[in-house]
Amino acid sequence: MNFRKIMMVALLILVAAVSVTKVAPWAADPANHTHSIEQTDDKIQSVIALSGGAAATSATLSLLPGDACTPLADQLAEMAKYFLLILSALYLEKLLISLSGFISFTVLIPMACLILALAVITGRRALTSSAGKIALIALVIFLIVPASVRLSDMVYQTQANKVNETINEYNDLDLTEETGGFLNELTNLTSGTIDNVTSFLDNLLESLAVMLVTSCLIPVLVFVFLIWLVKVIFSANVLVLDPASVDAIAARLGVREKK
Repeated sequence: MNFRKIMMVALLILVAAVSVTKVAPWAADPANHTHSIEQTDDKIQSVIALSGGAAATSATLSLLPGDACTPLADQLAEMAKYFLLILSALYLEKLLISLSGFISFTVLIPMACLILALAVITGRRALTSSAGKIALIALVIFLIVPASVRLSDMVYQTQANKVNETINEYNDLDLTEETGGFLNELTNLTSGTIDNVTSFLDNLLESLAVMLVTSCLIPVLVFVFLIWLVKVIFSANVLVLDPASVDAIAARLGVREKK
């Protein structure tokens, strides 16, 4: 192995070491993802408030005599389950914000560097293409979660007022017996109180739809796009340069095609 190949292998090993020791800690540091984490935390707080409102209102309605409010109580209890699902998705998203960078720069980028170093040593041009694909996948994984959070936030902001109005509407519901709160008036089963609870249920349903789209559907669609992109990357015609370009790159790396 000539001096040029030795220097190239040493440089690639250095890049892999820097990726693991310097870039990976930076990419995984929550302080470098403050905006994305803050947006996710805001959604988490909104979901907790909506879930608590649905569960508490359902429990109150279920304690009333008779079966007139049972359908409303059942719908609210079912909605609380969906809010729990959304909450789990948001916590997973918050975890992946930092974890994706750690995986990219601790595993994939060093792997790409080592494969490229092996290509320089063995002269196998196919390994160069594989290293490029792995490096590209690492970049996609690193960017896909922040991009998903950003896209979800853009959609969420268009409907944030509806979610906030629903939370405020629940906060205005007094569940205490001492003050003769709003829901306690349901013992009288007046049409006005029933209409108000029905209105709260409608707003809660709209808020649930907003949170499902922004916290579950959009990340799933982004993940599907990622899977599709990875399949395209590993297809035969992707990342294949024209022969002249390949020869030029191989010559600079000191790679010679094995017969």
